[in-house]
Amino acid sequence: MAMAVAHHRESSSSGGSIDKHLDSGKYVRYTSEQVEALERVYAECPKPSSMRRQQLIRECPILSNIEPKQIKVWFQNRRCREKQRKEASRLQTVNRKLSAMNKLLMEENDRLQKQVSQLVCENGFMRQQLHT
Repeated sequence: MAMAVAHHRESSSSGGSIDKHLDSGKYVRYTSEQVEALERVYAECPKPSSMRRQQLIRECPILSNIEPKQIKVWFQNRRCREKQRKEASRLQTVNRKLSAMNKLLMEENDRLQKQVSQLVCENGFMRQQLHT
């Protein structure tokens, strides 16, 4: 059973808007200007203190209509995304190395199988020569 979700827009003093969906919690869609401002702060400090987040809200008009808890969650999510990107990149590197190693092992396996086949043939030929 789907829950009904209320939807409304809040306008900031700078003309930007935030979409909020209310159900058990709030979902915030940040404007590109808000994301840019948050990204600039993140580049300087990926884990700002509570006081720094409050200061950010006071000093940056474009963020003034966002609650401190929402900014805290944005930074948590941003750190999580960065961690996931780093892990994905690391796994791609490992995958490339393993693929290259797998290719070499398959080539060596083919070479060894041919060598075994050749030795089996030679062994059969030698037996045939001994029995004649």
